[in-house]
Amino acid sequence: MTGFPVQLYVYDLSKGLARQMSMQFIGKHIEGVWHTSVVYNRVEYYYGAGIQTSSPGSTHHGQPLEVVEMGESSLPQDIVLEYIESLKEIYRPENYDLFMHNCNNFSQDLCQFLVGKDIPAHITGLPQEVLQTPFGQMLRPMIEQSLRPITTAPSVRTGPPVQPTVAQPLHNVLYVTSVTQLEDIIKNNHCVSVFFTSSTCGPCRIAYPKYDELAERYGSKCTFVKVDINQAYEIAQRWQITATPTFHTFIDGDKLDDWKGASPPTLESNVNMLIQIANPPHPHRKLMLSNILGTSSQPITYARIPPLDKIVTKLGDIEDPILSRVVTFIKEREAHGAREAPLPDLKLWAAFVRDRIQLNAIGDHIFPIIDIFRVAAIDVRVGSWFAEESDFKTLRSVIKFASDDQKPYQVRLVTLQLLCNLFTSHLFVPHLCQELGPELSQIATSSLLDEHSNVRLAASSLAFNITAYGQCRRAESGEEVLADISVELLVAMIEGIDRETESGQTLSRLLTALGLLLYCAPNIQDSELFAICDSLEASKIVKAKRDAPIAVKALCDEVILLLTQM
Repeated sequence: MTGFPVQLYVYDLSKGLARQMSMQFIGKHIEGVWHTSVVYNRVEYYYGAGIQTSSPGSTHHGQPLEVVEMGESSLPQDIVLEYIESLKEIYRPENYDLFMHNCNNFSQDLCQFLVGKDIPAHITGLPQEVLQTPFGQMLRPMIEQSLRPITTAPSVRTGPPVQPTVAQPLHNVLYVTSVTQLEDIIKNNHCVSVFFTSSTCGPCRIAYPKYDELAERYGSKCTFVKVDINQAYEIAQRWQITATPTFHTFIDGDKLDDWKGASPPTLESNVNMLIQIANPPHPHRKLMLSNILGTSSQPITYARIPPLDKIVTKLGDIEDPILSRVVTFIKEREAHGAREAPLPDLKLWAAFVRDRIQLNAIGDHIFPIIDIFRVAAIDVRVGSWFAEESDFKTLRSVIKFASDDQKPYQVRLVTLQLLCNLFTSHLFVPHLCQELGPELSQIATSSLLDEHSNVRLAASSLAFNITAYGQCRRAESGEEVLADISVELLVAMIEGIDRETESGQTLSRLLTALGLLLYCAPNIQDSELFAICDSLEASKIVKAKRDAPIAVKALCDEVILLLTQM
């Protein structure tokens, strides 16, 4: 499969001053103060005020001093964007450090992901080279203070970026250059807003920020398009665009409205009207469900670190250096944070886990190994790596091993906790719920009925994470991503609620998960989910728990409200 070229743009923040004056100030000659970005599929990605994007060469740094060809990447665009999204937790604006956590660290991570190659060592090694000099250490605060406004400045966008050869999303906006592309978008999307602009149109620049803001806000409910008529003459002729800015809106292929002018309030008002007409409210939205909907959508995780040294001692007969490297990674991450903890070789770790499962049929050594895996998986980079593993063979091996009733229940417990922790990775979650759906459903549903209360609690946490993700996708884009596993999970949760008599926390999580699975489900009258709830007498089961000592009364009442909308 033909990929997109990956380029490293190299800038000198000192504009040549470092080369001229570095010997005088720090006693060592350096060629430049390097800032880098990565250009992939006609978008320039860089780290400053968080992870930022621009058209190649249009940032406030100007034109690059050098362009390094890094290779080609054939990774799907959605996977790349999900990975970049996962890096936002690490590369936050407040985490920027000119010497220790900067744009070059981001470029290194992204290039490694895209093409498996390091950026030039003289770039990544420059901070240490400077700090190793006495004057470099002394001048560090002054250098940081003088360069921070440059490195962390917001991106400057004066108009549409250079047009790709196909419609390309950027900031939730599609940039279109052909009549066929635009007609296909209008025909195949329920709700569409089109901004006809021009690179020479001054008033258009007034509307750009508001349009991009609306695209970020409503991107899940509407498709936002920009057309530069200077580059798309046929489109201008087809839609008779004689002035810019001009806006057209469509619902199911039919034009709803059109207007001219760059007034941000008018733009916002008209787009709000489009969204309301195209997305009528669901009956459930009239319900007051503060407990179910007020629950944080953040995944439930298990970050407790076990006594690692004792575990390693217990596994002393296993002589494999990757085990100690992963343990060291966990310790460094706990002590200094993610940016100070380089990843171990996860390919070796994955092979190690699979080998130990094959060699250890009983499970006495597998429990502590999976427990170490659980703690490592808190790091989003670990989950992102396993999202790319072929056929998810390591996780499938772990889940299959833990699903065996003959194995110690502790193995099943830490496996459930491991799966919960993987939800910290935005890149992994879609795969976790779709490609691994059957395996997830099997271990969650069987564990909800386990005799051990801590296993049931972990299973209810996994059920919550799954349904919270499903509800998030339903709210953002109307996708039903849990369709393949929702029935099996629903039946198990109802039975789990019916049987739970020991743990109020488990019951609370199951009730919340059930509410999230049902809330705003499409086609209520014909919904298979509500038909199953009816046949299993779910409303009666929840009402019975309402007055139980361990029950959360308010949650029960809200679930009953949802169940009566049948």
